[in-house]
Amino acid sequence: MLAERGIQFFMASHSYFVVKKLFLIAQERSWNIPVISATESDWVCDDLKNGMPDNPIIAESIRLYQQEVELALR
Repeated sequence: MLAERGIQFFMASHSYFVVKKLFLIAQERSWNIPVISATESDWVCDDLKNGMPDNPIIAESIRLYQQEVELALR
C-alpha cells in the first residue's frame, strides 16, 4: 500500500462502506487513519484506529441496516 511506503493521500467520500473499509484496515493493521467529518455547525476530527466516527452519514447507514434486519426477521 502507498501508506506503507510513507505516502500520504487525501480522499473525500459520503460512503459508509468506504469509511467502514478504512476502519477495518485501521483495526487490522493498528494504523492511525485520521478523518474529518462535517456536521451542521462544526468540523469533527476522529481517528479510525479508535473506532467509527459519530456522524450523520454513518448513523443513517446503521439505522437503515437495523431497519433491514428487522424487516428480514418478521
